[in-house]
Amino acid sequence: MNRLWITRLSTLLVLAALAGAAGLTLYTLKQADAYRTTMARRTKDLEGLAAVRADLAVYETATAVFESCQAAPPPLRALISGLLPAGQAPEMRDLTEEGPSGWKRARFELSFDQVPAVDALKLALAAEKPVRDKTGCERPGWRLVKCAIRPAPGRPGIGRVVLVMEALVRE
Repeated sequence: MNRLWITRLSTLLVLAALAGAAGLTLYTLKQADAYRTTMARRTKDLEGLAAVRADLAVYETATAVFESCQAAPPPLRALISGLLPAGQAPEMRDLTEEGPSGWKRARFELSFDQVPAVDALKLALAAEKPVRDKTGCERPGWRLVKCAIRPAPGRPGIGRVVLVMEALVRE
């Protein structure tokens, strides 16, 4: 072979190698951008999972506290008879729902007809007070979920009051 042809062939091979290297570099840069996007998404997903783990830890702690406390929320009928006059006893509707692991959500709708709204709200406040068991463990009492007051015409402060109270109870 002629020296000229060897020079041309080697130049052609060097140029092909340079073109291949440039193409490989561009392909790698493109892939790096795709990997960066994927890693950013995965990092965001892992942060979300960490938040879920933190929420789960809070839930497990609250469950452990509830399970260790033996106190039950005070009976609503006893609170009603102790706080309201005999003529103001509400209509009670049981809306209790079963829950997991022996728990249930005790839920009652109390409908008062033509009572002072202050008396019904005093009952709600008394029912929401925390309860202690014999060991001193404290748990929340009833929780006011809904309150609807419909005033009586011409009678300020008096009307129909509907309270929905709920509490977690272990069976």
